[in-house]
Amino acid sequence: MPYEGSPAARTAAPPKKPHSLSMEGRRRLSISGVEDVESFDEQQIVMRTSEGGLVICGTELSVSRLSVETGDVSVQGHVTELCYTEPAGERRGLLARLLH
Repeated sequence: MPYEGSPAARTAAPPKKPHSLSMEGRRRLSISGVEDVESFDEQQIVMRTSEGGLVICGTELSVSRLSVETGDVSVQGHVTELCYTEPAGERRGLLARLLH
């Protein structure tokens, strides 16, 4: 069990922030657990969350609030699609998915 001063305690990864998503009427999204906003424009926002990648598609999209410290993001606009991608460590072959 590492103690505060040990090298293992200093190099341990910070705990993942919990991810949640709340949408109000396809016009407003509140997202938590965001680790990085990779790109955004009026038609698509691409971000990485603690649960994997998230792509938001729509029209007139804008990031109205972004807090790097808390991992909270607010998006406004007309949302037409939400698409999660697999986390990098979760990719498995066809046989592993069939047997799970």
